[in-house]
Amino acid sequence: MQGAARETPRPRRRAALALVVGSLLSVTAGMLVSACGSDVTGDPSYLLVELAPVESPAKPGAARVVVTKGTAEIAALCVNLAGDNPASFVLKRDAGKPATDRINIEVLSFATLKGQENAGPGKEFACPPTLPPTLGDVQTIDVDFCEGQTRKLVFQVGSVCGCEDADAGPGDDAGDAGESDAGESDGGDVDAGPSCGCAPGFSCGVGLTTTGATCAPSTCCGAKLSSACALGS
Repeated sequence: MQGAARETPRPRRRAALALVVGSLLSVTAGMLVSACGSDVTGDPSYLLVELAPVESPAKPGAARVVVTKGTAEIAALCVNLAGDNPASFVLKRDAGKPATDRINIEVLSFATLKGQENAGPGKEFACPPTLPPTLGDVQTIDVDFCEGQTRKLVFQVGSVCGCEDADAGPGDDAGDAGESDAGESDGGDVDAGPSCGCAPGFSCGVGLTTTGATCAPSTCCGAKLSSACALGS
């Protein structure tokens, strides 16, 4: 689904891209951040976020990522998705900070964004003040960290769910009969999804399936991970 052009919110804490206030989280594009010196014991927790563009005629060339904790924006960055390899960035929860404190990650995909011509493939660049229409669905997930471990979270950027052959409901990995699918015979999961997009509580192309596999493109998966430890490393 394409969205209307929107205004980019004014950056409130640009320095948060290097180190968030309170040392709760570090964000960097393209490489693993190094741990900061600290007197606390234990190891930091890392979440490697991979942005894998979906192969389609409308393959996205750029993405805007917003990380929030509750109502507070922690970081916002735009990433050039050009190149042969998926782009990635790392979120870090310092040792001594609760790994179970949850964050929300939202990804918007675009054909191109102004300013990405100044950034190499997979690199961060300054988001333009006005965003063009999006490609695919808005992807969002609620996740914590795995204590002292590194886990990988994959966004299938540019995924579109439920618009052609799927009713996009939970438990409906590939989409099935749609109108004739009452859900009760579908493994016990009621898939009353809308005609286009995922049902409430589900997100398109991010997270894990009910069997623990990485969410595939055009697949609706739970928008809240019970534990990041279930992710692969």
